Amino acid sequence: MVTSDTELRSVEPGEAPATQLELVDEHAAYGYRVRNLADATVNELRLYVNRFLEAQPSSLSPTELFASLSPKGIQRFVFEYPDSYGPDSRRWMQRALRSFLKFCHSRGYVSHDLSIAVPGCCSRRLSSVPRGIDDETVRLLLESTDDGSSTGVRDRAVIQLIATYGVRGIQARQLRLDDIDWRADLVRFSAVKGGMAVVQHLTPKVGNSLLAYIQEARPNTAPYSEVFLTSRPPFRPFRSSSGFSSIISRRLRQIGVELPEGVSRGTHSFRHSFASRMVGKVPLKHIADMLGHRDLSSAYIYTKVDFEALSQAALPWPVEVV
Repeated sequence: MVTSDTELRSVEPGEAPATQLELVDEHAAYGYRVRNLADATVNELRLYVNRFLEAQPSSLSPTELFASLSPKGIQRFVFEYPDSYGPDSRRWMQRALRSFLKFCHSRGYVSHDLSIAVPGCCSRRLSSVPRGIDDETVRLLLESTDDGSSTGVRDRAVIQLIATYGVRGIQARQLRLDDIDWRADLVRFSAVKGGMAVVQHLTPKVGNSLLAYIQEARPNTAPYSEVFLTSRPPFRPFRSSSGFSSIISRRLRQIGVELPEGVSRGTHSFRHSFASRMVGKVPLKHIADMLGHRDLSSAYIYTKVDFEALSQAALPWPVEVV
């Protein structure tokens, strides 16, 4: 049975927290205590719930917010969620919204489970063409870090690392000091998302930028083994993918570059660029290994940018005989 929008809006909230911040904290605590979620997952859910709440009127208390929610409004938000965040971000938003709304229903803040109103946006596998950030923009981003600040030194190391190796943002965030073998000129990135660990040659540019950050800008008194730490106290590792993405977005605004539609403003655009540069130069299996894919088919999408090979596979256009 399809429940009408009016019926789902007739809610009688329980005693909700006084502020939206307290509500987000309570949802996070629920993730730890009841769902036994990992820190990284809770931090990601917090990020996307905050994005959803930021799109609502900030003057509303949680009780007023719940009274204003409707299936149509939730669906409109998901459908209008900016495409620039990319498909992974859209999936995380759907997951976070369902978790948050189901939690609110379980706590009695709303009388109906609005999580069923969150639409599922499906996409066919290999249906898109990967689009990465161009080399000129990368050069401008690196130049923007030459401001003599400790933040600039860190941002340069981050951008140089992900642009050179095409690793995922989480792999760069989880990079530890002992993952860098200075004597052998090697750097190791941990396995994520069921893939494989990646070991790469430490290039001079990456090595120099990392060394400059570790020696000159990193707060080495902080008791953490992760390479990259926040630039303001309390110094700590980045907790979610939004940390590095915000670095990229901030630097893009600084240099006044607006990326084309379909190009991620986060770290994934560098990953697409890295793989696209390799296509046609090395076997696809090598590209999959450098990206950390355990399954070769995960790299098939990059065959779409091998235009020379595609042109050879194309059939000649039939000529009409008069």
